[in-house]
Amino acid sequence: MQTTSGSILLTMLRRSFLLVGALALAPNLAGELPGQARHDTTAVLIGEVQSAMSGDPVISAIVFLRASRRGAVTDSAGGFTIDSILPGIDTLVIRYPGLDVQSTVMEFAPQQEVRAVFLLAEKIFQVAELQVEIRAPSADERAITRRMRTGQGYFITREELLRNAIDRPSDALRGVPRVEVRPYRGVDGQLVLIGFGTLACEPSYVVDGTLMEAGFILDDVRLDEIELIEIYRGPAEVPTQYRGNTNRCGLIAIRIRSGGPD
Repeated sequence: MQTTSGSILLTMLRRSFLLVGALALAPNLAGELPGQARHDTTAVLIGEVQSAMSGDPVISAIVFLRASRRGAVTDSAGGFTIDSILPGIDTLVIRYPGLDVQSTVMEFAPQQEVRAVFLLAEKIFQVAELQVEIRAPSADERAITRRMRTGQGYFITREELLRNAIDRPSDALRGVPRVEVRPYRGVDGQLVLIGFGTLACEPSYVVDGTLMEAGFILDDVRLDEIELIEIYRGPAEVPTQYRGNTNRCGLIAIRIRSGGPD
């Protein structure tokens, strides 16, 4: 038979064991098992794009990973950063008007930080024999035409960009319903917001089907490269093909001219 003091001591020990067990299992509240840590397995690419002829930085070059479908635009120093890259083999594509398109096969390991310099050579133009080709519209082009006809989104064509004689892409969005254009502080470019007043926020950006990194500025894209700007003001307007690339503010898609600038 247990004494009263013995019962009290046994009860205290049981409570101590319960407390220790709860602390040991606390990580499970975040979805982790004891002895298991959560790690980010993606890689990061920090690069610089230079002219192979002069060594000067190439500004506003479009850089994207083909498989990961992530991209960026080079800054005033020719630099760029692409993060959240899945481990494995991917192809980095760099495009800039007047310079050769560069495609580089790269392999990324988990948690790897890759630093590299990429050189772009001048494009050599050859005058070929004139050929006339009649091409049927692609499925993507037909989808855009259908969205234009039904009013799903707002569209600014190249003809409108030229007709309005604007200096930078963001100026083309002035006057678009539910879109606000503000000056950036200390940055050469303008901030594009979708929404009203304090509820306005920045949309996601897609360039030729590639999701741009956070911090992308519409004015990073050269005006003479743009064929079409698609503006989707909120998730309800965003087409199925872009779902998952958008936040609650919507999405702006930019299509680059296949032939380059005039």
